Amino acid sequence: MKRKVFLIILVFLINILWVNAIGVTNKLSEKYNIVINTKNPNKNNNNPNIIDDLDVLLNADLTYEGENADIIAKKIDQNLKDEMQGYGTLISKYAISNDINPYLIASMIIETTNCDLKCSVLVKQCNNVYEALYNKDSINQTSCFGGNYQKFSSLDDSIKSFIKFVKTNFYDKDLKTANSIASSYNKDVRWIFVVNQNINKIKNSSLD
Repeated sequence: MKRKVFLIILVFLINILWVNAIGVTNKLSEKYNIVINTKNPNKNNNNPNIIDDLDVLLNADLTYEGENADIIAKKIDQNLKDEMQGYGTLISKYAISNDINPYLIASMIIETTNCDLKCSVLVKQCNNVYEALYNKDSINQTSCFGGNYQKFSSLDDSIKSFIKFVKTNFYDKDLKTANSIASSYNKDVRWIFVVNQNINKIKNSSLD
């Protein structure tokens, strides 16, 4: 009985302290105009939010050099296998919405991942479509099995990240072809040949 009375008194005192603490906090907030943020911070501010995602993916008017994004998406899909199957729309529309050649993005991804046949381990295990390196100083990144490569939460995030990478590092510097990108990207003649070959292959894909 004594124990129950003690617990009741203890709970009562804790509630009083808690209410007083809230009251003091509110008064301080009002006095010094403090904004208290109780929401979790967004750990990846570079990614578009859900509304932006829907706006892009549902936009039926996107075109590249007069060709509709949905047609380009179908061509890309015909050249993607394994884990990357069905990502043509995302690649096509996000590339076009960032004023980037969607064929170039798809071709660079294929050259890196081999997802026109069987995707690389980096894609399968870490959702990494462009061999993005892990930055240990970034709180927004996760290491792929403790190694040098970055692990993405999804292929969607990885594809969007790659498109932004190409825009920032190449397109914004007026490097818009495989030939002009190669030296800045530390790629050789073989890479240029394969990427250009992939571009032509995707462009000429039959939709029948």
